[in-house]
Amino acid sequence: MLLALNGTVACSPNLNVPSQPIPERDIAAKAAAMAGASILDIDLYTPSAVLPGCSGKNELVVRTIESPTLQSALQQAQAYSDSQSGLALMVIHQDALIYESYADNVSVRSRTESFSMMKSVTSLMVGIALEKGVIKNVDDPIGNYLDEWRNDPRERITIRQLLTMSSGLQSFPFGVPGGETEKLLYSTNINAVALGYPLSGTPGAVFQYNNVNSQLIGAAIDRSLRRQGNGSFAKFMQENLWCPLGNGEATLWLDRKGGSPHFYSGLQASARDWARLGELIRNQGKVGVKQIVPQNWISEMLRPSDTNPAYGLHIWRGQAWQNVRKYDPASSFGVSHSEAYLAPDVYFFDGFGGQRVYIIPSENLTIVRVGEASMTYDDSIIVNLLLAAI
Repeated sequence: MLLALNGTVACSPNLNVPSQPIPERDIAAKAAAMAGASILDIDLYTPSAVLPGCSGKNELVVRTIESPTLQSALQQAQAYSDSQSGLALMVIHQDALIYESYADNVSVRSRTESFSMMKSVTSLMVGIALEKGVIKNVDDPIGNYLDEWRNDPRERITIRQLLTMSSGLQSFPFGVPGGETEKLLYSTNINAVALGYPLSGTPGAVFQYNNVNSQLIGAAIDRSLRRQGNGSFAKFMQENLWCPLGNGEATLWLDRKGGSPHFYSGLQASARDWARLGELIRNQGKVGVKQIVPQNWISEMLRPSDTNPAYGLHIWRGQAWQNVRKYDPASSFGVSHSEAYLAPDVYFFDGFGGQRVYIIPSENLTIVRVGEASMTYDDSIIVNLLLAAI
């Protein structure tokens, strides 16, 4: 293992390291240090595993906008993003970058914290893991991969149920000092925390957005890789997704040095990297002529789940319009969608407070929007402005 100068953990050919004693951490102090952090404060998300990337392999083609109508829509979209503390806005249309703008303190090379947009990346990695034989079947019980749950009722939860947020595992409230959600963020052993979540409902019955689902999926892939002698999740992601995409250097937030990534959050990457991820989905898993993610997995990701038609396999769907999109049916918190989308096939990565990658295949359109967390962000405005103009 190689340690970078900034305290992060660089990917080496083999990240299987001898077991080390798990260090202790003052979770309350860590939570206080993270409170109010900007998404630009990526130095707070340490230690981390570095994805070196392979920038230059898949450069975005740039095209000049000639349509006054589209130029006006882009200006309006930019103004709205700015009003919601926007930091970056990118638009790719018909395979070309037609718009790219950054706030004064941000550049094309800036990496930002993406929050739950990592969940959609974890789903892409499931598709690759299935193709490579790391995971046998998406309908496998998770107990096949997590030894701690053998002979436990939770072992029967399937990977699909975790992906559709219908695992039946307990959902704990945010903002409780020392609570389970805080431990899942800041513990030095987040997989142990995740494995301690109790079953509170019937798996497959109810949609309940829960970070623990993503953590368990990633842990299953990581453990299977290590059992097969194929290194870590970070190494697997670098070799099979990040580098083939032509993405630049990025970081995965770890719970401790040599420990586990946060599989539901904590991927720090540039707006252009996120744009290439969106384009990967729009192009049915291909980069040029090369199939990076199986086409059938992309189709599976985008299909509506049984318990929530607005959700697929760790990706949101715009077809089932609601004025307020709820993450949890029992919670009052949600994201405004003031209008129904003007296209029937809007899919998106959702990061807390307005981090988004929107993918609209019918219009050959991908939009990346990055900004400081805003609780008044409206999901329909930028997308519909551009759809109406295109």
